[in-house]
Amino acid sequence: MKKVEEVLKNIENMRVELIKLAKGDTRVFEIIEELDSFNISEKASMVNIYFSKGPISIGGLFKEDEMLYAFVLMDFYCTLYYKCKKIIRRIRKKEYRIKIDELLFNMGKVIRNQALYNIESNENFQTEQFYKEFKKFIDITIKALGHIVDNIGHLTTRYEPIEAKELKKVRKIYEKISFGDNTITYTDCITKKRKTIYIRDTIELQYAVMSIYVKVYTESILWLKKYDSSGQWCPLTPWQTILNFKLIIQKYFLY
Repeated sequence: MKKVEEVLKNIENMRVELIKLAKGDTRVFEIIEELDSFNISEKASMVNIYFSKGPISIGGLFKEDEMLYAFVLMDFYCTLYYKCKKIIRRIRKKEYRIKIDELLFNMGKVIRNQALYNIESNENFQTEQFYKEFKKFIDITIKALGHIVDNIGHLTTRYEPIEAKELKKVRKIYEKISFGDNTITYTDCITKKRKTIYIRDTIELQYAVMSIYVKVYTESILWLKKYDSSGQWCPLTPWQTILNFKLIIQKYFLY
């Protein structure tokens, strides 16, 4: 199976390069642990995937040409993306940060290619219902996060203006999503380019939604954990938006 071989090859290449970096900074081992937790192998004419750490966490037997296979790969990439960005923030050596980002991008290209090509679309997808619910969720989220940004200084003395500034980055991810006539325009988390997709193209739609989630999940969790890892002193809204986004994904794409 060509797809499985490509994923395995890229994982191994990334692992080898990360081990080299880990000799200079042991924090890199956290990324290696994420790679090692993702198990993918061939089983007859199916692909066996087990990955317990993903934000959505789904595994089992899949066909290379089904949407769930693409979904699981994006779920894995979400966790890997978060871990890499987390470690990059902690490492001082610029050359290490650049290398990790490069490795993440290379992995992303492989995942993106597999998630968008030679995959069978879902003819029974509830397109109109999803479009309305997703748009409503985005609108509500932008307003909710905007309210926090405007009032963050009054929530607790633990907050400083810089925290409101960084939360704006999270809100901006949502603000950059635009809805047209049967289209959604978003920024691809892997290529970092703007793209417009037709909502009836379920393959592109699933990738777009998961791509947005990768960015939202990473930036939201990094912000929340930076200021209070327990979440006790943080506004609940960022947590709730991630959960609500996740619920929409599960409702429409895990069929």
